Amino acid sequence: MLFMAAVSAIALTSCVNEDNFGDVKHKQQAQELRFDLPAMMKTRANVKGEITGSEYDKGEDFKVFCKYYKGAYTSWDAAEGDYFTATGDVAVNQGGNSNYWQTDNVYYWPDHEYNLAFAAFSPAVLETAPEKIEQTATGLYIKGFKTETNADAQYDLMYSDRVVDRNIANNGSTAVPLVFRHALSSIVFSTEKEDENVNYEITSIKLHGSVIQQADFNQNIDESVDVKAGSAKWENFAAATDATYIPTLNGAVTVTTVPTQFTQKESALLLIPQDVHNDLFVTVTYNKITNPNDPAKKLVMQNTAKINLNQFAQENGNKITTWEMGKRYVYRISFGLNKRIYFEPSTTDWVQEPTLIYTIQ
Repeated sequence: MLFMAAVSAIALTSCVNEDNFGDVKHKQQAQELRFDLPAMMKTRANVKGEITGSEYDKGEDFKVFCKYYKGAYTSWDAAEGDYFTATGDVAVNQGGNSNYWQTDNVYYWPDHEYNLAFAAFSPAVLETAPEKIEQTATGLYIKGFKTETNADAQYDLMYSDRVVDRNIANNGSTAVPLVFRHALSSIVFSTEKEDENVNYEITSIKLHGSVIQQADFNQNIDESVDVKAGSAKWENFAAATDATYIPTLNGAVTVTTVPTQFTQKESALLLIPQDVHNDLFVTVTYNKITNPNDPAKKLVMQNTAKINLNQFAQENGNKITTWEMGKRYVYRISFGLNKRIYFEPSTTDWVQEPTLIYTIQ
């Protein structure tokens, strides 16, 4: 989960345009709304990709919605109106060493008698435009979400818990937690080998076959039970179609005797949660290099292995039959080893599933 916070900071101006806020009276409040997030130590080459860890990349943006009302929160629709624009405002990092994200429009905390409720999703703009995207009483709803097949064009769709009853008294100088959750499934690959005298280089890897590429996302908040998180689900799945997903490898991957996971930020595939169909395959093209240290005897042979995804198994013989929301699945391609299970603890916010292994003899 991503922990984010809306904090107030002293603004340099006391001027505010009240036309943006309907009947809310500001009386020249100088408490500016900002979204304060930890800074990433590294910047990804491809923003709007996969977000890992509890820090939010400075190159990313999100869209945030805000309602205003008097008294305690009862429901999203019962609020007096939209405090931000009805379609949401884009929040971006301010650059430099700043650790806060700010909306395009500058907003200020309303008078003490008013409360605010927030909800957000990331990234702010979905490159493959869905039929509809809106924030409703039941939370985020996306009709016709589509996944990109090229890993470089994929992005980590996330939705936030709803945060309610924020006001100038309890949030004027303290943080308001917003929690982002992953809406997709993360698929990554890892490698290992047994023989130290034979080298392997993976030159390409493809996941292909029957994949559901479009569905509707529903945060599914029942405000009579929980006003915040909801029981998110995917629904109205389009028929599975033949598709090929290609992780970004950035050159040949050298296989070592130590189990090595491909760089998560570059090679993860982000897919709609779904059942793993029997006609899903992984095709691996690799070089087998014998006598690598003897130029006279060195032999490089290119090979291709086509592996049915259901052939990947855990040590106890179980298989992954469903990709679930917010979970990471590691498929290990092993050269010359018996099948065995590995648990790879992750510092990311994805729920880690046991690694599945396929051995190429």
